[in-house]
Amino acid sequence: MTNRRRKTRKKRRGGGIALRIVLALALALVLAFGAAALNAGVVRVRRAEVQLRDLPAAFDGRTILYASDIDLCGVNTAQKSGALFEKLQSLRPDMLILGGDYASESLLEVLNRPEQGGRQSQQTKSRSDFFQYISAFEAPLGKFGVAAPEDADQPALAELMRASGVTPLFNGRAAVTLGKDTLWIVGVSAETANLNSAGNAFSRDDCVVVAAFSPVVLPVLVTSEAHDSGRWADLALTGHTHGGQARLFGRNLLPLNRVEQHYRAGWTMENGLPILTTTGVGCEGINLRVGTEPEVWMITLRHAEEES
Repeated sequence: MTNRRRKTRKKRRGGGIALRIVLALALALVLAFGAAALNAGVVRVRRAEVQLRDLPAAFDGRTILYASDIDLCGVNTAQKSGALFEKLQSLRPDMLILGGDYASESLLEVLNRPEQGGRQSQQTKSRSDFFQYISAFEAPLGKFGVAAPEDADQPALAELMRASGVTPLFNGRAAVTLGKDTLWIVGVSAETANLNSAGNAFSRDDCVVVAAFSPVVLPVLVTSEAHDSGRWADLALTGHTHGGQARLFGRNLLPLNRVEQHYRAGWTMENGLPILTTTGVGCEGINLRVGTEPEVWMITLRHAEEES
């Protein structure tokens, strides 16, 4: 009888320990997801000062607010992003550049797979609501927008941008003038075929800021030349990678190709060209981030003196 009681107690103790372990693991998982969700919801403002040899004197000290990969989906609503840009207005940037990928599918939507038309209509509405907020954003030297391949119905997107005071740059360019000085903003899609012809439109002494949706264009951009030879781009801004979105043990949650991994996040310098890859504002599929942070960049342009 005594042995049976001891065995029963041991079984109860063993079952209790297993239950505690399961509950502890469940709690740890909930806390991890909560931390990842909280991290994804706090957008950091990064600052950088970039020296450009070709920058005209009138643009010395002027600023660019660069925000890419808004990725409206799930809890990242147009209203939430609109509130973000309302706060960013206090930075008083001279120019605003939007890097594309404005609305996307959440993981829940992918799993439920509603009809194609309904899904596109929800994304289109979110995108339209977002640009309603952007219409109130003030940038005295102009607002510019790039399109991603994932941005559906780009002609409609271009019209939406224009109605919101944003100049659409879908493989296009725009001149920003101050007095007699000019700064060029060039938008580049994920295709590289047009880069050489884009460079032919400029001389090596022009000052050109390139906004490219994806880093895949960078290997061609850094080697393409102006019509009078020499590098035509002075600053490159890109996104799309989300910094991997979730990084564990040096690996990314999002699949990145070799070029995207090379330019995964942050600043690099190649062939004299300063390059920024932002981790973006939103998230792909699910609003969680581990080992990366959402961000926008406030970039101050400075004229670089010629080296003696």
